[in-house]
Amino acid sequence: MLILPAGHGRAVARRRRLSARERLGLGAVGALTAALAALVVIALASSGAPGRGCVQVTIASSLGGQPLSGCGARARSICAAAAGGAYAPAAAEAVLSACRRAGLRERPAASGSAGR
Repeated sequence: MLILPAGHGRAVARRRRLSARERLGLGAVGALTAALAALVVIALASSGAPGRGCVQVTIASSLGGQPLSGCGARARSICAAAAGGAYAPAAAEAVLSACRRAGLRERPAASGSAGR
């Protein structure tokens, strides 16, 4: 049987004040949590679709996914190569779909300039 001293219940019920080091640690954890939350919000807000005239697509290849992206003349070159048959049919369809979303017309490349 455990015998507790008189007044033990009152001592346990009272809250202990945090030391300066503990308050500093809690403040640092709070600041890091707020910074991480801000970074997550910024990352989610800025990961939108590419702008008009820009193509961003990932096509499947034998070595894995191949990202293709470009704006302006580079985007037009990628779209022309896809329309001209420079890519496999499934990849060409993915690229041409991205070209349509970007508002670019699909014209076949004159000399086969595959997405270089």
